[in-house]
Amino acid sequence: MKRYITKEDIDSLTESQKASLRDLWLPEKYDLAIAYVCINAETDEYDEIEFVVGDVILEGNHITLVDIRHPEIGNSTDAVNSIDENVINNDLDFDEEYNTGLDFDEEFDDGDFEFTYERPTTFSKKDCLPLLSIAQMLEIFERRNYRDANFYIFATSDEKACEIGNNNISLENYGNNAESSELCDVLWEKLKSLL
Repeated sequence: MKRYITKEDIDSLTESQKASLRDLWLPEKYDLAIAYVCINAETDEYDEIEFVVGDVILEGNHITLVDIRHPEIGNSTDAVNSIDENVINNDLDFDEEYNTGLDFDEEFDDGDFEFTYERPTTFSKKDCLPLLSIAQMLEIFERRNYRDANFYIFATSDEKACEIGNNNISLENYGNNAESSELCDVLWEKLKSLL
């Protein structure tokens, strides 16, 4: 059973649909997502990084998503405090301790500098898109009150039943001519029509 939409599903969206999806997405810890990171500005080349959200940081209107594989720094508060005290007390002698031996008056040849790309572990939400689960798509429909989608699910098991969606559709028109598909794919097609 397919539980999440895929990168290929995301690729099928237009830019305006991607923007709408990003606006509808309320990121949470353990969400699956794709980040689009520029690795070469000259050639407009992007790396597509699939990751699991480990933390969501809200700073004003900016949302930062932290990859669950982000390296954690032990006792980071103590390390930051000791660095702050050294800076405040001027205990760091940048000339002696951080002297790299480079003379900045020397001219550098462009060929001397080599850029190595390292995979980032934090991303801006505006550079990411979610790989939604079935539950997340149902939550989006619920937030939208199902009013914009011709969408209905009915399931029953002996004494328990559940109905979700727009009751305005006629179930009599549902026949055997429909193609059998994964629930995730059916929900995704309906969600795309809302974007």
